[in-house]
Amino acid sequence: MLSQVALVSLLASASLGSASPITPRQAAQQVVRINSIENVAVRSNGLILATNMNSATLYSVDPVAKTSSTALSVSGTNGLSGIAEYQPDQFAVIGGGKSIYKVDFSSGTPRSTLIKTITEAQNLNGLAYFDNSTVLVADAGRGNVYKIDVNTGVYSEVARDPTMAPSGGIPFGIDGIRYANGTLWYTNIFRNSFHKIPLDPVTAKSTGAQTTLWTNLMGDDLCFGPNGKIYVTTNSRNSLVEVDPTAARPSPVSVGTVTGSTSCAFGRTDRDRNVAYVGGGQGVFAVTIRV
Repeated sequence: MLSQVALVSLLASASLGSASPITPRQAAQQVVRINSIENVAVRSNGLILATNMNSATLYSVDPVAKTSSTALSVSGTNGLSGIAEYQPDQFAVIGGGKSIYKVDFSSGTPRSTLIKTITEAQNLNGLAYFDNSTVLVADAGRGNVYKIDVNTGVYSEVARDPTMAPSGGIPFGIDGIRYANGTLWYTNIFRNSFHKIPLDPVTAKSTGAQTTLWTNLMGDDLCFGPNGKIYVTTNSRNSLVEVDPTAARPSPVSVGTVTGSTSCAFGRTDRDRNVAYVGGGQGVFAVTIRV
């Protein structure tokens, strides 16, 4: 796995090609300052979980008090990236670029256990919920997607496509992934592209050709909004953009500015269901979405 420092350096040097201009709609509000947030998820109690690729610490962020603390340290790894909830208060999280861990808050005291190490993986980064016992994991180095059973550790490759592969001299391709209703949405960070591909809703295997939504804007991670829209973080483009997946020709519209935006997740309480919490180089930020 690329270190956060190395990744930032590569992002700075990567060409943005014909990236379309992004005009921010609003400046995000900082919730807490934590260096180099990689990914975020929101618990049902409203607390935000945040990861860092250079630390085994899983942070807990209170968006009301605007404070952060250590939820737990995941043993056996030196960095965390993608994270997703698959059962109430039970999360899968990527550690070290090859392993997937379970982090369980359901019994009160959080505990982490290794689910599986995928030895042939090169750089696991994106992770998404598929069903209550299965998550999807993207390998940015190999350019493919695995399905893994969180209870047994059994895994298999379910999707591979040239649009997922690394490009040029940077060994980092498919990045953020999200699944819903038979469709996997994914970015390829250094191709400046955003795509979708159909998956079988039972086996998760790809069932058709991918569709490219754009090829001119860097995309890192993504999240689903409560309004049916998709939100994509743009890393070195310093923004959160909104995409209408039902549009004939979806185009990104900026809804907020976040320096080095890496990931996003929406609030889950009545107070913040329309708030996108965005991870970035300088912490966790809040962007209120007009719905």
